[in-house]
Amino acid sequence: MSSFAQKLGQLVDSTCVGFALTLCKDVGILQVLLDAQQPLTSHQIADERSLKERYVRELLDSLAAAEIIRVSTSESGSLIYYLEEDEKKAFKTHIKTRMSFPIAMVKVYDHLKSCLSITGPYGYRMSAEFHDVVEEYGPIQFEVYLAAFMKSVDGLKAQLESGIDVTEVGCGRGRMLAKIAQMFPRSSFTASDNVESLLNYQKANLGHIPNVEYDMLDLCCPSGPPSKQYDWVYCVNVIHDVPDPLEALKTVRKLTKPGGVFTMIDFATSGSPIGDKGNMLVACMYAVGTFMSVPESFQREDSQAMGCCWGKQRAVDLATAAGFTVDVVYLEYPVALFVCK
Repeated sequence: MSSFAQKLGQLVDSTCVGFALTLCKDVGILQVLLDAQQPLTSHQIADERSLKERYVRELLDSLAAAEIIRVSTSESGSLIYYLEEDEKKAFKTHIKTRMSFPIAMVKVYDHLKSCLSITGPYGYRMSAEFHDVVEEYGPIQFEVYLAAFMKSVDGLKAQLESGIDVTEVGCGRGRMLAKIAQMFPRSSFTASDNVESLLNYQKANLGHIPNVEYDMLDLCCPSGPPSKQYDWVYCVNVIHDVPDPLEALKTVRKLTKPGGVFTMIDFATSGSPIGDKGNMLVACMYAVGTFMSVPESFQREDSQAMGCCWGKQRAVDLATAAGFTVDVVYLEYPVALFVCK
């Protein structure tokens, strides 16, 4: 078999094993292995989560054959499954959250398939399943993102402690804003999005936080000049998902007070598959973006539909065209913090 055929076969096979891994995560099999202090049989793992052993065994054997988990034989001759302590650490990173993408992709598969047809719809709004995945990232990413904000924007922490006006645009379910608002009670926070159901979710779940307000805002089609400006405007993986990123950034510029700052966490890839050739994380982003970012932004015929792999230089050029001076700080390739003043 040629090396290309082997590579192709491994990719196809890994896709199937990936679904098995996702299912193990969702039904708790993976968590049992992560919590275990000693190797366990398939019966012990199944009993821990009240699952049928036969299904559990088949899934475990898939992961064991793929060398994602370890398997050996006990003194009694039973197969026992486990993870080394160093291996468990990998499951505490964003890799574990990425395991949820396949199911979210399956949920919208038929919708996406219809969008590909020249006579089909242009796109669709982000599904609840994708919002679930985004929310999974929160606990892992929050500390990293907050530390990046504080380190890269001079005096931001002191300003937040004394009291400033802050807004998160495209905040989704608002989990990050809620956490920051509770850390800095003297500052005023506005959660904004252009999806009414998300704002209703925020009001229902974050309404107990006294220094948070809510605003319906379409960055690409504002109803008029902003009624309020902010000392700090920020967003996370939003601008590449809007129909017209330049118009959105111009709106953000108007929202930002003179002397204020806009920070965005976004992907800063090379902007080309040639530049990122061989990088499987970026390849994964292109794939997920096909199901998530492109249809979210492709709401009309003239949408830019950038996709999450829009590229560092394009992001900088658009922010500059909107009137910002931009500094880029890589957190971990391809994720970067864009500091715009």
